[in-house]
Amino acid sequence: MRFNFVPAFSRSVNVEDVSVFGTGQGFRGRACPGSSLFLDLAAEYSMTRRWVLALDATYRHQGNTLVRGYNLTGPNPPISLNSGTGDAFGVAPAIKYNWKSNLGVLVGTRLFPAGRNTALSITPAIAIHYVH
Repeated sequence: MRFNFVPAFSRSVNVEDVSVFGTGQGFRGRACPGSSLFLDLAAEYSMTRRWVLALDATYRHQGNTLVRGYNLTGPNPPISLNSGTGDAFGVAPAIKYNWKSNLGVLVGTRLFPAGRNTALSITPAIAIHYVH
């Protein structure tokens, strides 16, 4: 069993032109990303020496990002953008098969249902487990 708690804090940053914050060519301003939090609770259950069931349950919160500035081209009214906060709950069930004590393969999927400012996401997962 495992539990992860990962907070993250960001500083404001100068933004020029096109950016990941949704600004266009000629934009000048600042972005203030909100803080975020990630929680992960994971567990594994050994059915036999070779077969293992695994499950991760996650929660992610992203704070509001505020972007303020103006455009150099055309009219120069102030621009203010808000991303809004976002929350996502997810699960990642998987099954693992171990050929040896140090070699195995994990097959599963990661599912994030649609949430507040979060789109539905389904991601297959395949991993080789090797311990040296």
